[in-house]
Amino acid sequence: MNSPLFDAHNHLQDYRPGTELTEALRLAAGAGVELMLCNGTSPGDWQKVLALAAAHKGVIPCFGLHPWFLKEGPPGWLEGLESFLLRVPSCVGEIGLDGGKGATTQARQEGVFTAQLRLAKKLGLPACLHCVKAWGRMLEIIKEEKPGPFMFHSYGGPAEMLAEFASLGAYFSFSGAILDPGREKLRRALSAAPADRLLFETEAPDADAPGWRSGPAGIAEVVSAAAQLLGRPAEELAALSWANGNKFIGDLSVSAKNAAL
Repeated sequence: MNSPLFDAHNHLQDYRPGTELTEALRLAAGAGVELMLCNGTSPGDWQKVLALAAAHKGVIPCFGLHPWFLKEGPPGWLEGLESFLLRVPSCVGEIGLDGGKGATTQARQEGVFTAQLRLAKKLGLPACLHCVKAWGRMLEIIKEEKPGPFMFHSYGGPAEMLAEFASLGAYFSFSGAILDPGREKLRRALSAAPADRLLFETEAPDADAPGWRSGPAGIAEVVSAAAQLLGRPAEELAALSWANGNKFIGDLSVSAKNAAL
């Protein structure tokens, strides 16, 4: 592809340091990946994310407390999060709601999520959201809080909710899961997503579908698969998602492009 590529969501900090990470980034550069959002999930990995962004051109750091890791948010975690966000151009994420974790954490999840949405709004930063089995409540909170730009990573919600979320400022990122022919609901959502809010991701180092390579370089394969499903040229879709990604992150892209090699 001639267009540069944007990986809307990964976790580079989960690679083993050294050869594994170096090789993943080498392959990504070879595939034309010029920008990627590296998402932290708890205070325990924020420093790693910060260091990765400082050391590698095109890596945009995201800091947040993920609903899976609420117990890793010690007293003062929100103040610590704000400190990281103020240290470097960044996004708030990965944050959100996960109904699969059971009702016992629901109130805590919502409190942590809402606090981070408010922080993103206060600082004027985009937010990267996780949502599983909580789409109705997610919509209610977004309506109440009215944050700035936000993106659902690996969107898995109903196609019928896309328009309302988009009217509230949402972008929608689709992962390698679209390669799975059994994911009919997901593919319907992909087809219904507004073109000007469409993004793609790898979730690296994990792989969301069998039979495709993980790593940021895999974004080229995700874009090609989406192009085939949508009946559009892959190059056109790559250029569209690059433009959408830059619009979502705004001025953060300038800092990432100028980061140290």
